[in-house]
Amino acid sequence: MKIMRETWFIYRRNVQVWLAQPAMVAASVFTAAFMFLLFGAPLSGIANIPGFPSDDYQAFLTGMVIVMVVVFNGADVAMALLTDMLSGYFDKLLLAPINRFSILMGALLVAGTRSLAQVVAVIGIALALGVRFETGILGIATVVIAASIFGIAFGCIGIMMALKTKSVQLTQTSWIMFMPVTFLTSAFMPRELLTGWFKVAVSFNPVEYVLVGIRAIIIEGWVWDSIAPGLYVLVGMTVGLISAATWMYRRATV
Repeated sequence: MKIMRETWFIYRRNVQVWLAQPAMVAASVFTAAFMFLLFGAPLSGIANIPGFPSDDYQAFLTGMVIVMVVVFNGADVAMALLTDMLSGYFDKLLLAPINRFSILMGALLVAGTRSLAQVVAVIGIALALGVRFETGILGIATVVIAASIFGIAFGCIGIMMALKTKSVQLTQTSWIMFMPVTFLTSAFMPRELLTGWFKVAVSFNPVEYVLVGIRAIIIEGWVWDSIAPGLYVLVGMTVGLISAATWMYRRATV
């Protein structure tokens, strides 16, 4: 119980720091709206292509926007931790009479909370644009939960990046490293309609399977042939990345 209480206080403090920066809170909302405006209406004709899985391109695009804001959240988590490290707050926590892993868990919970808030905002924009979830309220809740867990996984990457580099310059540009895993997917076109090397590369990207699972919940319904692989990858990535982040955190704080 003691470690849970310590984790709660650290989590609450980190959330307050995040909410104290309105620009960071609103950035994901603006980004999501921009993606819908930039690609949604202009590319809506793609839905008329034979074999396209949906007659609403905005609905097809919603899965990509959700995954994009969650993946990019990893860079924001890295910057938040690095700020604490450079300010000396992180060292003060390490010297405090608390379990050191409560610091890591508090950071990961904030990563999940940030993703949850961002995904709720994206879904709100999508619904305002007329997107209909084939799975209804239960599907919306499932997507929010899955995206929050996905946010924790990519938060681990951000934490490892901050612990390893301790560089403001590298961390500020780390979002570039997250771009390939977002766009090297069937973000704008279903995998069945892709060709050449791109189609092959997409099949090796684990984020693709999570994206397909989320998209299936939005535009197809409870199609487990599409959802199950994404669920397996999500669980595997989360467990693997939390283990890796814990190992690196232990080495960095010995």
